[in-house]
Amino acid sequence: MLKSLYISSFVIIDEVQIDFHDGMSALTGETGAGKSIIVDAIGQLVGNRTQSQFIKKGAKKAVIEGVFEVSERFSKICDEYHLRIEDEIVVTKEIFANGKSNVKINYRNVSLTVLKLIMPYLIDIHSQFETQALFIPKKHIELLDHYIQDNFNQLKENYVNHYDEYKSLIRKLDKVINEDLSDEQIEFYESQIKEIEECEYSDENIAEFENELKRLENYEKMNEVIHVFDDNMNNRVLLGFKEAIYNLSQIQDDDFIDYHDNLYNQYYDVKDTYESIMDLYQSFHFDEYRFNELQEILYKVNRLKRKYGYSMLEIQEAKEDILSKIEMINHREEYIDKLKIEIKDLESLCLKEAEKIHDIRVENAKKFEKEMANELIDLYLPYARFHINIEKVDLNKNGYDNVTLMVSTNKGQDLSPLNETASGGEISRIMLAIKTIILKDSDIDTILFDEVDTGVSGKVASGIGEKMRKLSESKQVICITHLPQVAACSTYQYAIVKETNDVSTVSSIHLLDKKGRIEELAKMLSGDHISEEARKNAEKLLDE
Repeated sequence: MLKSLYISSFVIIDEVQIDFHDGMSALTGETGAGKSIIVDAIGQLVGNRTQSQFIKKGAKKAVIEGVFEVSERFSKICDEYHLRIEDEIVVTKEIFANGKSNVKINYRNVSLTVLKLIMPYLIDIHSQFETQALFIPKKHIELLDHYIQDNFNQLKENYVNHYDEYKSLIRKLDKVINEDLSDEQIEFYESQIKEIEECEYSDENIAEFENELKRLENYEKMNEVIHVFDDNMNNRVLLGFKEAIYNLSQIQDDDFIDYHDNLYNQYYDVKDTYESIMDLYQSFHFDEYRFNELQEILYKVNRLKRKYGYSMLEIQEAKEDILSKIEMINHREEYIDKLKIEIKDLESLCLKEAEKIHDIRVENAKKFEKEMANELIDLYLPYARFHINIEKVDLNKNGYDNVTLMVSTNKGQDLSPLNETASGGEISRIMLAIKTIILKDSDIDTILFDEVDTGVSGKVASGIGEKMRKLSESKQVICITHLPQVAACSTYQYAIVKETNDVSTVSSIHLLDKKGRIEELAKMLSGDHISEEARKNAEKLLDE
């Protein structure tokens, strides 16, 4: 659950702190007041693209910080990324004028990738843009798969791995059939093997060679420094230290004995360290033959890395690949036959897994349709029929299913693809119904609806508000709305106000009490000129 949101120097927001609660919260305000800015700010916390234009004019950086109450399951997810999370998580994003940003979780720097991986488990942002996904037929299968629970994702993941392997073998077979298999090609491969075998070292060996070469390259400089060091230690430090200790020993006073003994011991510690340094130096010597040998080895290694990979392990893998190509050329027919058998076996496995996926989709599609029928009635589409059409096609990343969402919104109307028949207001309601079904049993605690009521009014708007309020019994719902019927359904209402002076424009946000809600709803009903009748209507709407 989103407990609080802090925004500083973001677009036209100077500084604001919003405390959120359970249930349904509505954010309202005039067009251009800054409602979408709140959504953009929360979007930054889930990893949306950063823009330097987000920084308020005259500020050095913008800061967005959200405090979320989290579940034990979410804490376990964070453990995978070595993030220690208990009951709360603080997500902070700083945006700088140069376009760069800094992300912190519980005040520890993390990458944007980690943020994008974990935040979808905390909050779902549903915008008008996401509703437009219903107009993209390829997205329909994703909505159905999102609905299916249990071990379906693992089954899909296994299938995708086998399918990728299947397609890879097909590409390999095509390459084998069309590849140049001349004697010259074999000679070329053999020359590659030979140059790799001349430098068969491990990455650890290479690191040792580089350190040794660096030491030899620095030998002359080290030689100069050691001679100066030796002269200073022998003729100045140790000699002077020893004389000073002797001078101290001439004092016939017991209070100085401990100090004298301490210095005496330190003198021999320093002398031992000096002698160890000199012994180490004496063990070094410049070997010109070894110097040239190391340069030659590392030159060859770097040349191989440019050709085959950035590590010795990758170079060895390239060698194995070349050897398999030589083996393939020498035994081409057997190799092709072997590939064909592997492809056939994998195709058979993929078809079996795709069939399981298909059966699960068909079974769940029927459940989805029944739930959608009930949801659409609540949203004043009583004659709407919703059907998920699943057709078998060729094997692909999704199995062998092509999924199309079909709808009929009027009595006697034939089912048609949703993207071809539904109006804007109908699409908004259908997507809200889909979201309600998909998210009600999910682990996500917070759902943000950004003006999903676009294109509706009257009793339909009330239906949408009631649907959100019903969802808020199990989830935290935050909605951006311009409809009083939707705002009246909320448990809490916040007014976003834009103020302009001669210098700047600033947006602020306030949690409204009942009197404030009546005024805000009346304004939404009648505009800036609020009549007494509008207030009565607003109060009635709120009470209902």
